[in-house]
Amino acid sequence: MALYLPDPDGPDPADLIEAFGAELAARYTAAEQVLAEAIAKRAYVILALQAQADGELAGTLAAQQRLQQLAMARLTALRELQRTAEREVARIRQAGLAEKLVREAARYGEAAAVAQLGLARRLPNRAPITATSSSAIAQLTLDLTSRLETVNARILRYPQDAYQQIISETAPINLLGGETRLRVQQIAVQRFLADGIDGFTDRADRRWRIGTYAEMAGRTATQRAYQDAGVWRMQQSGVNLVTVVRGLDSCKKCAGWSGKILSTSGDPSDVIVPHAIEDRTVAVRVDGTVQDARNAGWGHPNCRCQLVAYLPGLTIPQDATTYNPKAEAERERQRALERRVRAAKRDASTAGDQVARQRALRDVKDAQGDLRSFLAETGRKRASYREQLHFADGK
Repeated sequence: MALYLPDPDGPDPADLIEAFGAELAARYTAAEQVLAEAIAKRAYVILALQAQADGELAGTLAAQQRLQQLAMARLTALRELQRTAEREVARIRQAGLAEKLVREAARYGEAAAVAQLGLARRLPNRAPITATSSSAIAQLTLDLTSRLETVNARILRYPQDAYQQIISETAPINLLGGETRLRVQQIAVQRFLADGIDGFTDRADRRWRIGTYAEMAGRTATQRAYQDAGVWRMQQSGVNLVTVVRGLDSCKKCAGWSGKILSTSGDPSDVIVPHAIEDRTVAVRVDGTVQDARNAGWGHPNCRCQLVAYLPGLTIPQDATTYNPKAEAERERQRALERRVRAAKRDASTAGDQVARQRALRDVKDAQGDLRSFLAETGRKRASYREQLHFADGK
């Protein structure tokens, strides 16, 4: 049975969940980048062979040989790309990230709750994960695993989809001649690869790329594991009230729940509870249940808000705050600039020639310059890791 000590100086929950999501994003965007570079390399070879075949006089032996060479190159490329995709998926599955991250988040969440409750001297210093909390962890692990398998299936389909799409997009360009045709075809390949592996649409009709979707799924599952494990530990100690601590740039749906006192037992009635440090009772006005908040949109995917134990006499609910559209808009603008940096880097990594690569590298510098100017203007903190190709942007 796993045991762990409460850590009052443990990591900030928002940073912890961010790190969990980033780890998943890094794995999947790395796989995406491997495939993108492999596809670009083979696509440029096939386009060059196509140009050579088109240059031969139709019906001649040389033309037939060129066409045979082209057909063999296409078949080989598709087979090699499929093997690459299978290898990347196998590597991801072997890592067992879903169980690892959910269990780690639950441990931190329960330890944080133990530390909070320990201030009221109501818990021992050591707390085991019992079968009850483990069952919740198992369900969250299963849910995250299912989501990631959807991503894995998309990776496995990507070589075939990419091949067909590139062929269809570059075929009309064959009407052009010589170097102009080859250059335009290379640009078409880059444009397609810049879109990455997408195809994920949620219930709000938002489209996600592979890394973004994996990051969102990871953040959501680990955030829920952190909260549920903490709530479970509180309930084991007789504490059924929590208060909401919102993220600094939270959305409109979440801001309204800041500082609210919620019931974790499902009963929204006002209650009389013992004072945390004095020998008396306190009447507490309950604003609703945790499920009420979730039904109203709080705790949505990528939400950064937290639940902390409400202990009368110790816990001071966060001041009621109004929605700050400027803060949310600045966050969204920063994310857009970070995506622009990554897009330029991706263009550089899949460029068909040195000229295109140098152009993409200039775009990287321009995008980074715009990002630095924006951060200097707003005072927001730069997150350089979000500008790397291995990162996928979640909200």
